[in-house]
Amino acid sequence: MGKIIDLSVDDELKKNSDNFLKNNKSVLNFNASLNSDINSLEWLDIIEEVCPYIDNIVRNPKVVLASETEVRKIEKARKTSMESVKDLSKHTDYIDKIDEETGDVLPSKLLVLFREETYNTYENRFIYTLIMNLLKFIQEKEESLKNIEPKNEKTLSYEAETTNGRDKITVELSLKTVPTNIVNNGDNDFEKIVNNLKKKLANIKKTYINPWLASELIKSLEKAHASLVSPPIKKTNIILKNPNFQMALKLWDYLYSVMNNESEDIDSGNIKSGKLIKSIMDEAFLMNYFALDSITKNKKVEKEKLKSYALLIVMNQVQNAVNILLKNGIKIKESELLKLLSAEVDKKTNRNTIGSSDIKQKFEKEMEDYLSKTNEYL
Repeated sequence: MGKIIDLSVDDELKKNSDNFLKNNKSVLNFNASLNSDINSLEWLDIIEEVCPYIDNIVRNPKVVLASETEVRKIEKARKTSMESVKDLSKHTDYIDKIDEETGDVLPSKLLVLFREETYNTYENRFIYTLIMNLLKFIQEKEESLKNIEPKNEKTLSYEAETTNGRDKITVELSLKTVPTNIVNNGDNDFEKIVNNLKKKLANIKKTYINPWLASELIKSLEKAHASLVSPPIKKTNIILKNPNFQMALKLWDYLYSVMNNESEDIDSGNIKSGKLIKSIMDEAFLMNYFALDSITKNKKVEKEKLKSYALLIVMNQVQNAVNILLKNGIKIKESELLKLLSAEVDKKTNRNTIGSSDIKQKFEKEMEDYLSKTNEYL
C-alpha cells in the first residue's frame, strides 16, 4: 500500500513556477502542407445541411403580382382602368377630339395597365445567385480533386529562455510529422476519401442543383435576365424570419467567406490556435525543467522533489485541460471532471496494490485452465 502524503502544493514552488512562466520568452513556429479539402470537410457538412432548405424554396417559390404600364395607340388598348383616366387627365395631348354633342373624349393614345405574376423578387434573385455560386464552388472542388495528392506534413519548432532566479533555463525543440504511406487491408485510404468526396459532390448536383436549374423559378429568372444580387444581402422580412431563407443565408455567408479567402493547401506559420498551442508548449517546457531539476545524487531529495512537482503538474494540467475545453466550446461540470480523475486514480491504485498472493492466485487459475484444455486431447 502506498504511503498517503499531504496533497497540497507548496506555495513557494507555485510562486517560482509562476515566475518561470512569467519570465519565459518563447517563440513558436508552425508550418504545414495539408490538403485542406481532405483534412477539413466543414464546407461539405454545411452544403449537405443547407441544400434541403434551398430545395424547399425552389419547389415552393414566392410570386408577386407586378404592375406595368405602357402608352398604346387607342386601337390597341383593349382595357381601360382608373389609371388610364387619371393619366389622360394629365396628358391632354393624347386627346384626338371631343364629341360636342355627347361630350365623349376620343383619345389617340391611352395608358394601359398590365398585371402579371412574376418570380423576379429580391429574395428569389438571392436564391438564384446562391445556386449559381454553389454550382461554381462545387465545380472548383471537383476540379481540385482530379489530380490531388496526399499532403499531410507538419513541422513545429519551439525555442524558449527563462529564469527562476537561480538558474537560466533554455530549450530548443523541433517536431516533424510526415505520412507513412501505410496501406491498410490493401486499400489506399487517401484514395477512398477522395473518391467518397467525388461521389458526394456528384450526388449533390444530381439530387439538388440539376433539378434546381431545370425548375420553373430559375428558368423564369433566366428568361427575364434577372440581375444577380451582390453583398451585403438586404435583410428583408422573408430572409430574416423564414427558416429556409435563414439557412440559405448561412450558406451564402460561408461561401462568400471561403471563395474570397480560399487556398487549396494550408501553408502557414500562423495557426488559429497559435496562442493556445504556445501556452501548452510553455507548460511542457516547465514540466521538462521539473524533470531535469529533480535529478540529484540524493535519492531522498529527488523523491521529495518529484512528489512536489507531481502535485503541481496535476494542478496545472487540470487547469490547462479545463481552459482548452472551454475555449473550444466544451462545457464540463466539476462532478464530471472529479469522476474522470477518480476513475484514473482507482485504476492506478488497483494496479499498484496487487500483491504476491494475487499473482499466485492468477497463476494457479491459468494453470488449471491449461491442464483442463490439455486433458481434452489426452
